[in-house]
Amino acid sequence: MVGERVAKAATKRDDYTRLQNLNALFSVIGSASTQEETLQLQRTLTFMRENDGGSEMSIKSFEHCIEQVVRFHFPNERNLNFTHWNARRQSIDLLWVRASILEFVNSFRGSMKGMLLVSGLRESLKAGKRWTPKKEKTYYELRSFIEELVMKYARTGQDLSVLFF
Repeated sequence: MVGERVAKAATKRDDYTRLQNLNALFSVIGSASTQEETLQLQRTLTFMRENDGGSEMSIKSFEHCIEQVVRFHFPNERNLNFTHWNARRQSIDLLWVRASILEFVNSFRGSMKGMLLVSGLRESLKAGKRWTPKKEKTYYELRSFIEELVMKYARTGQDLSVLFF
């Protein structure tokens, strides 16, 4: 029974899973957190999911939790510049994606280091229940498009990271 519940929770694409994915990403890209601390945060997020009535947080709560996960992993970098783009809340038309990404890149103009966190991209493309090879191709093309835009418009010497979760 417990194994079944864990398996179902692990396959969900909800805000808690996105936060757990972000936590896991940070643990492998050189955050200040130890493996034990990362595991503690995973457990906390699991506890939050189990005690929340829904799978989708309010936008404000989700943004707050993302900020807390970033600050948890990078506590010594108070001036760490990051921006979150929730693709589920935006149009995925290429013109709008381009405008949004350029706005984010421009927000890092005064800094030599920044991080763009992109969530919900896959879900925004999923119209209907099935994930098709065509949708998979579109997803990877869109990811490449975003990465290329960031590289093209970043200043020389600027260190910008893009994380999809």
